[in-house]
Amino acid sequence: MQHTLRVRAAAVAAAVLALSLIGPVRPAAAATATVAFTGDYATVFTNPERGFHNRYEIINDPAVNDYASNTIPGFNPDMLDRTFARAKADGDTLIHSYVHLDKYQTSDLPQPLLDNLTTGLAAIRAQGLKIVLRVAYVWDGYSAVTEPQMERHIDQLAPVLSANADVIMHLEAGFFGAWGEWHSSPYTASSEESQAPVRAALVKKLLTSTPASMPVAIRYPIFNYEFAHGTTMTTQDLDRLGFHDDCFLADSADMGTYDQNSWLGWFDVAQKKQWVYDYATSTGGNKIVGGETCNASGGNDAAGVNAQYELGHQHWTEINEDYAAVNTDLWKSTAVAAAGSDPAETLFTRIKRKLGYRLRLTDATFSSPAAPGAAFTFSAHLSNDGYAGIIKPRPVYLVFDDGTHRYNVALPGVDPRTWKPGALTVPTQTVTLPAMVSGSYKLALWLPDQAAGLRANPAYSVRLANTGTWDAAKGYNVLAGAVSVGACTGDCTAPTVPTLSAGTVNGQSVPLSWSGATDNVGVTGYRVYRDGTAVATPTGTSYTDTNVPAGSHTYTVTARDAAGYESPASNPVTVTVNAPTQPPPVGLVLDDFDGTPAYPSAAKNDLGRWTGGNCFLNGSGNGVVAGGSLALQYNNCGWFGSDVGQDVSGYTYLVLRIKGASGGEQAHFSLSVGGTTKVFGDFTLDGGGHPAITTAYQDIRLPMVANGINRASPSQLALGFWYGGNSTVTVDSISFQ
Repeated sequence: MQHTLRVRAAAVAAAVLALSLIGPVRPAAAATATVAFTGDYATVFTNPERGFHNRYEIINDPAVNDYASNTIPGFNPDMLDRTFARAKADGDTLIHSYVHLDKYQTSDLPQPLLDNLTTGLAAIRAQGLKIVLRVAYVWDGYSAVTEPQMERHIDQLAPVLSANADVIMHLEAGFFGAWGEWHSSPYTASSEESQAPVRAALVKKLLTSTPASMPVAIRYPIFNYEFAHGTTMTTQDLDRLGFHDDCFLADSADMGTYDQNSWLGWFDVAQKKQWVYDYATSTGGNKIVGGETCNASGGNDAAGVNAQYELGHQHWTEINEDYAAVNTDLWKSTAVAAAGSDPAETLFTRIKRKLGYRLRLTDATFSSPAAPGAAFTFSAHLSNDGYAGIIKPRPVYLVFDDGTHRYNVALPGVDPRTWKPGALTVPTQTVTLPAMVSGSYKLALWLPDQAAGLRANPAYSVRLANTGTWDAAKGYNVLAGAVSVGACTGDCTAPTVPTLSAGTVNGQSVPLSWSGATDNVGVTGYRVYRDGTAVATPTGTSYTDTNVPAGSHTYTVTARDAAGYESPASNPVTVTVNAPTQPPPVGLVLDDFDGTPAYPSAAKNDLGRWTGGNCFLNGSGNGVVAGGSLALQYNNCGWFGSDVGQDVSGYTYLVLRIKGASGGEQAHFSLSVGGTTKVFGDFTLDGGGHPAITTAYQDIRLPMVANGINRASPSQLALGFWYGGNSTVTVDSISFQ
């Protein structure tokens, strides 16, 4: 494990001397250690309650389940295997199963079916897995089971579901129509208000009959809207309701998923998708979103752009690995470039890594040394590199383990469900340690299952995406190999503080050097920080930081010893890195705003075609060209257009050299060209990332094919600033390359 310890402690002797001279003083600050971790950005590893799932028939007795015969389309031949060997070989931690009730549409469920379901769920537990369940009355056809009969079946199933809630990831609402998919039934016409009470009653029955920690996924977003706006469901009810899309990327509306109308009003596809993008619980967590593809791929793409965009924006946690191959095979054959922290890999591998949560520690700070029975503090910075946060409740513990004694110390103020994608901070938590045996302990972060009966099984604990931290046998993530509790033995002293200086900045390179530190045992290396983030761990007393972004940067350096202690930070040194000189644009230049032709008076761009603007706050509404660039000042209003008027099929990218006054302006305007209109920040870059405007010029290269831009007929390029923002963007050039 690569980590360091930074100790900050007031001198006890000085405090005692001050007390003797001037009387009572404020106690010295407790010593703390900071550990910095190395991220694992590429490894595919298992984690509970997320990822691809495989299909099985969990009720495997043909006497009570006619489908337990290997005849269901889309199921693999091993669907009755209760060791779930294929799922485990695939590294999957979830399976999906129907509860087929075709034989019981007008009768009670027999006890043998309930018993068979119970033993199936016990098999799930024995294999360290979890299951997604859906009740259905018909495979491919019309279902008209009465409301009282469905509610009677829920009453019968509820004791089994509740008793096995520990291994049920979530329920799909089911019951209605073909495959339990909420169509082909007398209760699922979203435009019919008269059917709404039956839908609401069924879902309410599911919610009241199962534990509050068990989410329920609804097939169509329009019904989630109906439950939120057309019923009296409580906030607690709505927090449990998620979404399962069973035709992901089948076409532009996911084969009917987004184009149903409601008795509450008409909403277009984009609005319904936005609902899903915005799904959140009342406490700030993500809701369960999952499902499968179906046997059509009209909304998919060879570059993997659509899949990455939708999975990320909708915060998917799980998806079917078995169906449908027309899409999953496409993902397996699609190579995606490195982007951000993601390496170059197949799209299937990227999805496998990022479905649900992928938590990565940046650093952690905690009391060191610690004292038995005393206050202990802990805080951390981490990042969620996945598509979604943890969905179900999960406790967080600090573990002190010396190989003989283990103490699990709960962090009750930490809810990992709030760790949604992006950078995260765990604010300082203060707990009281138990009466521990003094000694040197391994300190770990443990995120076990919420069910006490599963906590002893490491398969149900969360693994962090860091190198050298995971203890597979214990199911926890090691933060430090040796933390002293009680009387300190060995090396307990941090190195002295080095003195830092910077040489002359050369382009984007910053040379740094520092005085050597000393330690009571020995200094093993140093850690260089740029703007508070570690960028290097040299063993000598110099380092050159390269490819430094333009702007002002502050550096510090610390010293480390063999015990892992890290000195306080050195004196800060601030340097300025100038932006690299831009090369004139290459390829087909639409406009480089060099004043020829004059803008706006000539009304011509560099292709000799019309250009102009309106509604901006500068240049009498047109924007202002100065210094070889076009400044567009806006306040929720502004339009710039420039005709292309020729085939650009010989070019791959549309390139905008652009900067913003504040940074983040990519959400303030749309770009239209070649039949495609999107908010600028929603366009996709190579590798699946998205444009982000900064305060320094950068070339933002939009792959035209991947973004659906018609290169043969690009027509007019236009920027529209009607998205609620106010700032200034400056465009240095627009070109096709």
